[in-house]
Amino acid sequence: MVYISVILVNPPQKNDISRALGLKAPPIGLMYLAAVLREAGEEVEILDADLLDLSIEETAKEVYHKHPSIVGVTATTPTIKNALKVVSAVKSLDRSLVTVVGGVHPTFMPEETLLSCPALDIVVIGEGEQTLLELTQTLKGFQWNGGGYLAEEFAERVSEVNGIAYRDPSNPNLIRYTPPRAFINDLDKIPLPARDLVPFEHYKLLGKDASIGAIITSRGCPYGCTYCSSSRIGGLKFRARSVDNVLQEIQELHYRYHLHNIEIIDDIFTLNQKRAFEFAEKLKKIKLDIEWVASSRVNTITRDLARALFSAGLRTLYYGVESGSQRILDLMKKRVKLEQIRDAFRITREEGVKPLGSFILGYPSETLDEMKQTIKFAGELNAEYAQFCVLTPYPGTPIYYELKSKDLLLTEDWDRYTTLEPVIKYEAFGYTAKQVKKMLNYAYRYFYLRPKYVIEHLSIFPTILGVLMRNYILPKLGLDKLIGSSGDKVDSTPSA
Repeated sequence: MVYISVILVNPPQKNDISRALGLKAPPIGLMYLAAVLREAGEEVEILDADLLDLSIEETAKEVYHKHPSIVGVTATTPTIKNALKVVSAVKSLDRSLVTVVGGVHPTFMPEETLLSCPALDIVVIGEGEQTLLELTQTLKGFQWNGGGYLAEEFAERVSEVNGIAYRDPSNPNLIRYTPPRAFINDLDKIPLPARDLVPFEHYKLLGKDASIGAIITSRGCPYGCTYCSSSRIGGLKFRARSVDNVLQEIQELHYRYHLHNIEIIDDIFTLNQKRAFEFAEKLKKIKLDIEWVASSRVNTITRDLARALFSAGLRTLYYGVESGSQRILDLMKKRVKLEQIRDAFRITREEGVKPLGSFILGYPSETLDEMKQTIKFAGELNAEYAQFCVLTPYPGTPIYYELKSKDLLLTEDWDRYTTLEPVIKYEAFGYTAKQVKKMLNYAYRYFYLRPKYVIEHLSIFPTILGVLMRNYILPKLGLDKLIGSSGDKVDSTPSA
């Protein structure tokens, strides 16, 4: 029999975009948590139930067989329901263990999360590395094994840990909060993610095994876009790892895991241009056989920087464009101009880097004509790839609280917060959710079926066409129900 202090679980999930692309990415947040726990001498394992295609019940049984003291489950808004189902299923098998949920959604909805799941003991709010370590240490030897006095003992122990929410021991409907957890300023002190605790070689891209070398080099965002929660969960202060620390991780991915493609998943890798130049210079010097992609912002890129990054192996730069309407950009508080977007895409392309753009349709008060303007703008920019989505007001974003205060949310069924499903009462703006969904379908067909795009991407077009057929063309024709929407295994458990 195996006994583990902590098991960290990535719950089964259903992500429409990820499934369309055949994408399953490593749970880097859990790998960071595991690395911190292991460095402190704790026994820890990661169970990626999504990668393994486990049902809720199968996930719970896998956890139970390891007899952990603490089970930690990560959750976003679309996965929160399944995360809590995992918690309930695990607790039904072993009532003695402590259950913890963390991630973006519970950070902004701690009370709702706790009250909706009696089996859940603790919500971690914000950055979880130090919080989970302190919880693990303070709860050593604690078990829920009967006796009302245990609630008092539990509360006494965890009340000293900053950055959590838990139930009052005398009233389970009253939620207690400890003081907020301070952000980690020196990110170099966090050990590299524990990639060895997951079957790293089996993560998928386009349905094929392809280890994904995703790394995070910074946290925090000084911008406050209304549709985004990054600056609220990571702070307005930009905190960055040193270039040498980042290069250490890249070398590990290259030499230990034999990766030649790296993805930097920071919100804005180029925010500190001096650091970006230093990174390019030092990466070139160590002469690794790698190519990489990163995310940027159109007002943080220059021709010299694009040239330097390309010379160091950058091949794709992701821009959050969001709209082709200046009015909508201003409402979003993007703090950029359309001309800046055009210039950034032109410079990026001219310096050899492929620009990728993301676009949002259905922002509150946006007209159908403005949505069409965004779609045509995407074509004008001639991005290498374009990602379109429906405005999804996630908890933690200013637009969520604005819409909720005006009773303009169509639903708070978090399963429907997929970025492809309208969840706003669009009738208030003169059209319907169905029209927004049609506009999304039109956007993909318009962008990817342009003759110029087809000719320039003949080598990968069969893959693109397959995704379009399954998600945007057959549904338009009403044929998706005849052939089945996917070949994925059908699970009787409702999924998030």
